[in-house]
Amino acid sequence: MDDKIVDFNELKNKAKDKDVDKFEEYMYGLYYSVAEGKLSMADFTKNIMKYMEDNNISQEKFFNMQKKLMERYGFDSSFLENQMKAFGIDPSSIGNIGANQNYEVMRKTMSFTEKYNGRTIPKNVITYSILNEVNDLELIMEGKNVLLKSSKKIDLKDVELNEFLCSYKKLQEDNNLKISICENVAEYDY
Repeated sequence: MDDKIVDFNELKNKAKDKDVDKFEEYMYGLYYSVAEGKLSMADFTKNIMKYMEDNNISQEKFFNMQKKLMERYGFDSSFLENQMKAFGIDPSSIGNIGANQNYEVMRKTMSFTEKYNGRTIPKNVITYSILNEVNDLELIMEGKNVLLKSSKKIDLKDVELNEFLCSYKKLQEDNNLKISICENVAEYDY
């Protein structure tokens, strides 16, 4: 009896070839506009979000379309899923966010960035936490810049901390890290 049950969500979020073709053509047009300098990357993102909204594409379907598009060009989509998992993103949870909700968050972010243009810089940041008998701290890394943040005094002799920093340092081109320390940090809700 279970074989006859149809999962409409799975059908709705399936990436069909015609959907991927249409999306690929649309993206090439956007990339061309960016290359010509007619469109900023922020506008590129806005247009993609609008495309999703106009075509009633959920986050899960969008993700499936991206995977299928990557496969067309010889990329292994499992690599993308593993990368997302490595950064703490569960690919199966993507469908739980509605396109309209995600679009609204993106719109607010873009509006904020435009208002404070020139003073806000989007960055790719990695965080890591250490909780052991010596330290309770968070490491915030952006390239060679590393911020050590703790509500207590930070013990720099911590073996786990030093092993992590040595491993991270090897990832940098010039093998050099700039460490900033924020100790006795107080936090409050605003």
